[in-house]
Amino acid sequence: MALENVSFAKIVANPSEYSWSQAYNAGKLFAVLSLESQKEEEKDYLNVLGKEVLDTLEQEFFTLETKDLGSIKKAVLETSAKIPEEVTLSFVVGTFVNNILYVYILGNGKVSLKRDQNLGNLLESADQKADSFKNASGFLEDGDVVLLQTKQFANVISAATLSEFLDNLPPTEAAENIAPLVHEEEEPGAAAIIIAYKKPVEIDESILNPEEEKEEVKEEKPTINKKLNFSNLKLFLTKIKFPKNFDISHSRKVILTIVIVIIVVFAGSVIFAVKKQQDTKIQALFSQIYPEASKKYEEGQGLLDLNQNLARDSFSEAKKILDRGKDKFPKNSKEEKQILALLTKVNSSLESSSGIEDSSAKEVSASESFFLSAQLKNSALYFSYDDKNIYGLTADAIYSLDKNGQNKKEIIKNDDSWQQGVALFPYFGNIYVLDKKQNQILKFVEVTSGFSEANYFSDTKPNFSSAISLAIDSSIYVLSSNGTIDKFTKGKTDSFSITSLDTPFKNPARIYTNINDDNIYVLDNGNSRIVVLDKNGSYKAQYKAGVIKNAKDFDVFEKDKKIYVLSSGKIYQIDLK
Repeated sequence: MALENVSFAKIVANPSEYSWSQAYNAGKLFAVLSLESQKEEEKDYLNVLGKEVLDTLEQEFFTLETKDLGSIKKAVLETSAKIPEEVTLSFVVGTFVNNILYVYILGNGKVSLKRDQNLGNLLESADQKADSFKNASGFLEDGDVVLLQTKQFANVISAATLSEFLDNLPPTEAAENIAPLVHEEEEPGAAAIIIAYKKPVEIDESILNPEEEKEEVKEEKPTINKKLNFSNLKLFLTKIKFPKNFDISHSRKVILTIVIVIIVVFAGSVIFAVKKQQDTKIQALFSQIYPEASKKYEEGQGLLDLNQNLARDSFSEAKKILDRGKDKFPKNSKEEKQILALLTKVNSSLESSSGIEDSSAKEVSASESFFLSAQLKNSALYFSYDDKNIYGLTADAIYSLDKNGQNKKEIIKNDDSWQQGVALFPYFGNIYVLDKKQNQILKFVEVTSGFSEANYFSDTKPNFSSAISLAIDSSIYVLSSNGTIDKFTKGKTDSFSITSLDTPFKNPARIYTNINDDNIYVLDNGNSRIVVLDKNGSYKAQYKAGVIKNAKDFDVFEKDKKIYVLSSGKIYQIDLK
């Protein structure tokens, strides 16, 4: 379906008794909505409620006199008042005002953007409260593809799958390829809209009004150097003097004078032609470098509010173009000055959007982190903790401690269960142990008599020869000493790749996240930093401090915006921005 400079396609799963979804469009207003209820309701209750919500959104939106970020947000929030508390929703709204995109998420959902060959998240809300609200806005570029997704759609269709099917395909074809995957998952709350944006074509008004008198275009002629203009030439010729003893007839003097004139004019025209040729080459080279770099710079500025990772990618591309071309122009030329001026702006934007923080790590008392404090008093190969206890892994057993680092108790004895255990992580009462020698993650499930043992991988085992740390948030993330992170979901390899990180990991030590946190944190000893990634692997920020180089472990309090680091027997605090 096409709408002026926007084309789009919808993907909607089949509803169930307790879950319903819809993809909606009216003009340049787009939305995806899913509703879930665990209560026994009248037949088609969610269907009727959903349509009422979308009708209300349309009425609120099209009665707005001014459509901007704030006014549209108010319309979305007023629409949400229609939804009862017992109904869980995923409501994602997007609209275009000229070339500005406004997006909103109520509850949980995701908005992704594919620009050139890069796919990234503009806005995402995962595992938040039902009434949580997020919004963003930014400028669109020609060829951008925007994808509005309910939480359920984002859960069943990976970023890698989206990137593959959105690659050079129009929305209708991409939707036809993705829809069978959605229906195969039988997730009734899954819905999405794929929207392709094209920059409007500017119409030449003179074509629409051919009878209008066109302004005469005068060809600009090159200016000849004053030393070669005719008045100066005449003056020059009158001053030509021949030696007194130079006996020559008048007619020969005239001929000689003409020859000299021809030589002077010819030399001047040659110099002028060479200079013009050089100027043409310089201008052609400038037109190859500056406009493309300027476009990437403006593209990055437009993405800053939407996605800093994509913005950094655009700034980096602009910098590469300018760095390659800056030495190809004459010193102090107009072109060189323009290139260097743009490069200064690009470098400034890269620095401000880099997410690099030179942090001041201040020493604090051991009581600030019960987890790290317990490590000062006890020994183990690896420590982790949950809401109840701290856990230590040794070659012989797993033991628990209370929050004071005391009352040590062996809870799991190693009866040939793990051969080279390097990490553990508690999750919903179970304890997972990473065994690099067996290439396995052992799952210990608490039962009445203790713990029963099971293998996380039942089929093909991954290679854990370099594995050093793990974290769990329903999926399992395994960090290796070479800096790679592998993700596993339900015992299967899941798509995950680290993107936009300026410097690769060097001698990383720990990875941390949990089901309540939005981000993944990596303790990178070799670069003396802690790196923050989102849960798709996109780089967000990094915190540098000298004490991190020798750090043994760390403790993250995302909501409180603090990280505690255990280094050289002391605990330090780093504040998150």
